[in-house]
Amino acid sequence: MVEIAGKAGALASLVGSVRRSAVITGVAVVTLLLLYGSCTAKVGANEFGVEQSRFGLKTGIIEKAYGPGLYFVGIGTTMHTFPREIHILEASFDQAEARAKAHSEETRQQVDVFFAKRDRILGKDTHRVVEALNIQTSDGYAVAADVTLAYSIVDPVRIAKDFGWGTLYVDSFVVNTFRNGVLTTLGKINAEAFYDEAVRIPAIAEAQDSLSKQFAARGFKVENLVVRNYRYAENYEKALQEKKVAVQLAEKNRKESLVNEEKAKLQQIESKGNASITIAESEMNARISKLKAEAELYSSQVRAKGDKEVNVAGAEAKRLKADALTSAGGRYVVALETAKMFDNIDGGVMTPEQYISFIRNAWAVIGVSPGGTAPAVPAGVRK
Repeated sequence: MVEIAGKAGALASLVGSVRRSAVITGVAVVTLLLLYGSCTAKVGANEFGVEQSRFGLKTGIIEKAYGPGLYFVGIGTTMHTFPREIHILEASFDQAEARAKAHSEETRQQVDVFFAKRDRILGKDTHRVVEALNIQTSDGYAVAADVTLAYSIVDPVRIAKDFGWGTLYVDSFVVNTFRNGVLTTLGKINAEAFYDEAVRIPAIAEAQDSLSKQFAARGFKVENLVVRNYRYAENYEKALQEKKVAVQLAEKNRKESLVNEEKAKLQQIESKGNASITIAESEMNARISKLKAEAELYSSQVRAKGDKEVNVAGAEAKRLKADALTSAGGRYVVALETAKMFDNIDGGVMTPEQYISFIRNAWAVIGVSPGGTAPAVPAGVRK
């Protein structure tokens, strides 16, 4: 078998060269990684960056807040981050109330698992849950209030100087200030006033205004303060319900009394109206009857006067006619009228009817009333 001279030395030299290159490359990569890790800092899209220097002429907190991005930092310099999003602080009795309503230990464990999972999802950096606030009201009663505060960071440099890094500001400032501000403000009202929106809402607004001033002085901004729920002690709740029932019953009785008074007034008005209508109808009927009587009396008087005048005129006419007949000219008229009567007699012989008519006409001429018994027919008159 033939071997090439120097083969083993060349192979060994190549292997050594590759090893040296690998070592150099590894060292370079490690060096770059160390430089990247120690000399760069990343600020997330939802974060503030605050730089802290430990070496150099200026040490401590740098008076500048950095926005999202990748930054080069020197040796001994650290970039600390603070969340930009809205922070939520809950003083809540939801978990305790849910556990109290559970009927078994298994259900209570499920409740605890749910709230633990919720806390992990919301994140403890920006969402904190504490016990509900026990507010001592002005009248000496205790009200457990479920209150939520929404706030955000405005000046991360100021917060870094005052409270340090991480979430130390929550425990050292936010929770205590929130609790004291709400207890002081809402403690001014009485327990029953929590039911009254006209009192409760201004009190919450006052608490929010007070917290806004205190938070703004330390680099925070209060977004909103909400009282989500509240509950009384069982003995006070029962007494309050009884009081409310009594008040509502009294109000009901008062309104019913007002309604009855209005009904009585309405009935009185209706009675007065009916009486007035009856009186008016009676007066009108009396006036109508009076007018009718006066009209009938006047009509009777006019008729009587007319009949009297007619009778007087008739009597006067008869008298004048009798006087005329007794005069010389009157006899001549009687003779003429008598002669006219003979024109109706046929052949000088009268029937009984003609004779009676003749006698009546003669009486009428001389003015004698024909109302008596008809005259007897003479013997010479033909029947």
